[in-house]
Amino acid sequence: GMAFYPQHFDAIVQGIVDSISLAHEDLQPGDISVATGTVEGAGANRSATAYLNNPEAERARYSGDTDTGMTLLKLADASGPIGMVNWFASHPTAMNFFNRLISGDHKGHASARFEAEVGSGLVAAFAQSNCGDISPNLNLNNTGPGADAFETTQIIAERQLEVAKSIFEKASEKLGGPIGVRHAYMNLANYTVSAEFTGAGEQHTCPSAYGYAFAAGSTEDGGGHPLFKEGMLARNAMIDGTVKQQFKLPDPSDECRACQAEKVILFAPGEMDPPGQSQIVPLTLARIGQLTLVCVPAEFSTMAGRRLRETVQKALGDSSKHVVLVGYANDYAGYVTTREEYATQQYEGGHTLFGPWTLAAYQQEFSRLAKALVAGQPAEAGPLPVDMRGKVTGKPLEAPADALPAGAKFGDVAQQPEEKYGSGETVKVAFWSGDPRNDFRTGNNYLRVERKNGDQWVTAATDDDWSTKCRWTHDAAAPGQSKFEVEWTIPADPTPGVYRIAHDGNDKTADGKVERFSGVSKEFAVKSRDDKAN
Repeated sequence: GMAFYPQHFDAIVQGIVDSISLAHEDLQPGDISVATGTVEGAGANRSATAYLNNPEAERARYSGDTDTGMTLLKLADASGPIGMVNWFASHPTAMNFFNRLISGDHKGHASARFEAEVGSGLVAAFAQSNCGDISPNLNLNNTGPGADAFETTQIIAERQLEVAKSIFEKASEKLGGPIGVRHAYMNLANYTVSAEFTGAGEQHTCPSAYGYAFAAGSTEDGGGHPLFKEGMLARNAMIDGTVKQQFKLPDPSDECRACQAEKVILFAPGEMDPPGQSQIVPLTLARIGQLTLVCVPAEFSTMAGRRLRETVQKALGDSSKHVVLVGYANDYAGYVTTREEYATQQYEGGHTLFGPWTLAAYQQEFSRLAKALVAGQPAEAGPLPVDMRGKVTGKPLEAPADALPAGAKFGDVAQQPEEKYGSGETVKVAFWSGDPRNDFRTGNNYLRVERKNGDQWVTAATDDDWSTKCRWTHDAAAPGQSKFEVEWTIPADPTPGVYRIAHDGNDKTADGKVERFSGVSKEFAVKSRDDKAN
């Protein structure tokens, strides 16, 4: 639920810190080249009602209601290319609302494919931009363009992958010139925005609040609670009574209701004492030569992103050629829509937490940071966020002791593979396993597909590969027992040979001790695509 689990948090933080440390220890001279391209058919605007409420003259300046541009960096040292990062706006929701598997979605799949297809040891990142209203489910009904979520993920990944590979090869414009960073914090609970950025006189942001439309979810990407609908602009007695009582949601103040304008407030964590979420958000502007990264802690809609980039470009003048909006950076503070989009209270507007002038506040602050960067002057850092260490009560992971059927050991195979398989067929194996909450393993895998090579076993695939799926299953009739189920779909042109499936896991004993175990399936044959015997 909503609890804070330190073991889970610490594993994620340690992984990030280890990655930064490894990168720092490997610092070396090199070149960065920038390139741009256009990705078609990898996103559709899921909030057309809101987008169409933007001024007609503004919409006429753009060819469509999505940003199809990709900006890519190619990093190389004396040995050749060693890295790639690109930014392109499309929600990672192709593994749709009904998916229960952990997945990197289309961005993760594109990244893995790029690394496999472009160069050994190369690190590739498909990063996010202003995707607030952009869905990869092109049918805008939680489906498409594939026959299922897996195929959709693959198609959207491949459309980004093809463009990235093409412009990576051609990237020739080297970044050069000054490097600089300006970082600040902004308190959005009551930030004063000048007329220059509102176009409607001096205005203020508001303590954070979620609207009815937030609870509706994005209907195009799966929706939310059935009582709520996008576009709700009037209070509902049943929601304000029964629903709020059920979830113990306090009423917002009249001042907050007025400040949040068209939004009908479901609950306002910004008015809690202390606030139920941070009201102070981090902003970073980073310049690498002629490239500037606008790092925001929120999901900006297409037009909101365009306005912010334009504001930063204006403040930078001709000192920067490429301005990229980097989404979901350093914190998460909901969505950001334009003032006009906000007025329609679609999902994205209901989730624009700090009121109708949120975007204008970001524009004002980033303009300030950009001017300081160009002038070579420091920028006031703003109010520091509240340090929540020691103030949030952590919960231990609640995995019970693991159990086994009579006669079995952890790692034993509950379902063995068949004797032989051909290309395109799916191998299914299951192991008696322990609860995955026993230990958050980093730096290795739960699954290996292994091929025999002489007297050695070499790894052919892991749980990181697109060809594999892993599921932990529990039988309610057998408390404490769990199975680790594996599916491996054999590639179209497999390396023939003898294979097996291996599983590494962790089990918890009755006295709470966590132990590691391993198991392997029996061997099976994989025939080549052209083998008639198959």
